[in-house]
Amino acid sequence: MSPKKLFNIIFDTKVAILEFIEQQAEGLVLIFHARLHAHQMRCSCCKSKNVSKEKSAIRKFRGSNLNSTKTYLQIKTYKFYCRDCKKRAWVQLPFAMGKLPMTRAFVNYVIELSAMSTLLHVALLLGLQWKTVKNIDKAYLKGKAKQFSYKKLRYLSVDEIAIRKGHNYMTVISDIETGKIIYAVEGRKEEDLRFFLRRLAKKAKNLRAIAMDMSKSYISAVKKHLPHVCIIFDRFHVTKVLTEMVDKVRKAEWSRLQSVGMTVGKGDRFLFLSNPENLEGSQQDTLNKLLELNKVLCIAYIMKEQFRLFWKCETKNEAIQFFTDWYALAGTCGVPGVRKAADTLFRHLGGLLNYFDYRIDNGKAEGINNKIKTMKRQSYGDKAISFL
Repeated sequence: MSPKKLFNIIFDTKVAILEFIEQQAEGLVLIFHARLHAHQMRCSCCKSKNVSKEKSAIRKFRGSNLNSTKTYLQIKTYKFYCRDCKKRAWVQLPFAMGKLPMTRAFVNYVIELSAMSTLLHVALLLGLQWKTVKNIDKAYLKGKAKQFSYKKLRYLSVDEIAIRKGHNYMTVISDIETGKIIYAVEGRKEEDLRFFLRRLAKKAKNLRAIAMDMSKSYISAVKKHLPHVCIIFDRFHVTKVLTEMVDKVRKAEWSRLQSVGMTVGKGDRFLFLSNPENLEGSQQDTLNKLLELNKVLCIAYIMKEQFRLFWKCETKNEAIQFFTDWYALAGTCGVPGVRKAADTLFRHLGGLLNYFDYRIDNGKAEGINNKIKTMKRQSYGDKAISFL
């Protein structure tokens, strides 16, 4: 392949003419020396050729790799004074990425690699600093982000995600209908959400409901700043209350039986917390045997499973009747853990019943959180940012 054709493939530009190629580092670095085409000797503002040279500078741009060989474009550029528009400006270089010492093609290459690997690995592969790769990726994501319309917001999801060890969380607010993140901030207290909730109160006139977990801080924040918006407790977090109840009963029963030389339920936590339809035949048989051996654990498990029918009620009145019967049964079943979980749900009954008015949940938010976790692993500790 001729040097000229190789130059055109790597740098994809018609404003520069190749002069010669220099090898460095025993052939692991190629520097393509070039000069500007004559038609670029014009004013960058009005395109007039009635210009005079005021300054010149040698600029060097990183190009895409040739296997393991790094490539660079070195070119002399000029600052012109235009006699027509009376302005001074440097020559525009279409292949350049602003002030970055990199070509557009190379920046796009970095972005493509960042989508497939961690930022650290991309930096090591290309011989760049991690911070440089991070800034390129961050600028790309910021450019992709589109401003949303407050007027179109009707149903929101509020959820949290752990971003670092030590109970450090980010609150993520997303539009349930579009599945897009509209705001994210580090923290989960009322003061962390105050700024955005006030903005919603002023601009989101069509906002009807917000799905969330039963966090006191989220509840108080929404009631304070958006008192007209309906709060709906996410069904997946409600289920979590009941699965945690079953797990506590399982642990208590295992400890009690261990004291008399029996082990029932040890190592079988997954069986009690999974939905029955997700268990294989042998797993279902094991679960049934364990439930037959332990009455207390059996009651807790049945109460958890029975409450799943709550979400299948067709009307709010039907849901009220279902909960009334289920709550009464929880109070007389004789298992303290079940009664405690039932009391928790009773205190949040309004948010549970609101589900039957709008039938929204945090299902899409959970998918978004998984994507955030993937991005967090790729960025190796990049801090949370707010999307305004």
